[in-house]
Amino acid sequence: MMSDATVIQEALPDGGACLEHDELLAALNGLSPDDKIKLHAIEGVYLRGTRFAPRGLVHEAICRAILGDRRCPKRVPLMAFLVMTMKSIASHDREQRWKSLQVVPRHGEASVAPSECPADQPSPEQHVIEQQAVDTVKQIHDLFQDDPEAQLVIMGWADDLRGRALREATGLDQDALDYAGKRIRTRMKKKYPNGWIP
Repeated sequence: MMSDATVIQEALPDGGACLEHDELLAALNGLSPDDKIKLHAIEGVYLRGTRFAPRGLVHEAICRAILGDRRCPKRVPLMAFLVMTMKSIASHDREQRWKSLQVVPRHGEASVAPSECPADQPSPEQHVIEQQAVDTVKQIHDLFQDDPEAQLVIMGWADDLRGRALREATGLDQDALDYAGKRIRTRMKKKYPNGWIP
C-alpha cells in the first residue's frame, strides 16, 4: 500500500518542478480567509472514520507539506494539492484503523457485537469492496510516480469527478487535463495491452 510519506517526484513531464520550501511557505501565507473556509469545509468530507478531530486533517496536510513529506508541483494550485493530500491521509488513516480493529472470540462469540462497533466504521463487506477499489487505483496510481498531474487526475477519476468538478479538484485547466488523460491512456495501453485485469 502506498505510504503517506510518498514524495511526489521533482521532475514533471514539462520540465517543471515542485515548490521550494520558501515558495511553499509564501503560498500558505497567501491563502485567503475564503480559501481556509473552503479547506475546512472539504476536510469535513474526508474526516469520517478517521482519528482526526476537526481542523486536524488540514493541519496534518500542511505539516506534511512543510516537512517535505509531500511536495506540491508548481503547476498544481496549492488548494488542489492540499485537498488531494487530505484525501490520501484520511484514506490511509481509515485503513490503519480498520487493520487495528481486532475481534477477539469469547466463548464462541465475538467480544464486540456488531451493534457495539462505531457507527462511522464500514461493515466488513463495505471494507472489502472499498479495499478492492483502493488496490486497483493504487496499482494504476503507481504507474505514474513520475507524473504528479496524472496522479491527481487518477485520484479525481477514482472519486467520479469529471469536467468542471475535476478541473476544480485538480486545479488543472482543460488542456492540461486532456494532456494528462492522453498520457494515462498511452501508458495504460503499453502496460496492459490486453486491457486492465486487477
